[in-house]
Amino acid sequence: MQRPFFLVGVTLFTLFTFSHISHAQTPPTKNPFAGDEKAIKEGKGVFEGVCAGYCHATEAASRPGSRCPSLFDCEWKHGGDDAAVFKTLQDGVPKTEMIGFKGRLPDDMLWKILAYVRSVSKCQDSGAAATPAH
Repeated sequence: MQRPFFLVGVTLFTLFTFSHISHAQTPPTKNPFAGDEKAIKEGKGVFEGVCAGYCHATEAASRPGSRCPSLFDCEWKHGGDDAAVFKTLQDGVPKTEMIGFKGRLPDDMLWKILAYVRSVSKCQDSGAAATPAH
C-alpha cells in the first residue's frame, strides 16, 4: 500500500525538479555584463575574432557594401533590446549568413559580445536600445 504514495512523491519531485531547472535556465532580459569593463574587453576580443573576422565590421571600420549590417548604429534588423539580440545571437537568422551560436559559444560569452557592441554603439547618447528596422 505504500507504493502508490511513493510513486506520487517521486512524480511530484520530478515535476518540481524539471520545472525548477527549466525556470533557472531562462536567460535574463538585461545584459548581466553591461558596464563591466573586463567583460566588455573579452567581448571585444571575441567579436573581432569571430564576428568581424567573417561578416560584421568593427565600430571603427567603414566597409561600404558590407555583406552584414552594422551593429553599431541605432537600427537593428533582428532585435533591439538585450533579450531579443541575445536570442538572435543564440538562434541565428534563417536564410542569412548569421548562424546561431548556441552550443558554439557559452551564453556568458554571447552576453559579453553584446556588452561590447552596446558599449561602443553610436546609439548610447539616447540611452535607449536600438530600434528594430522595418
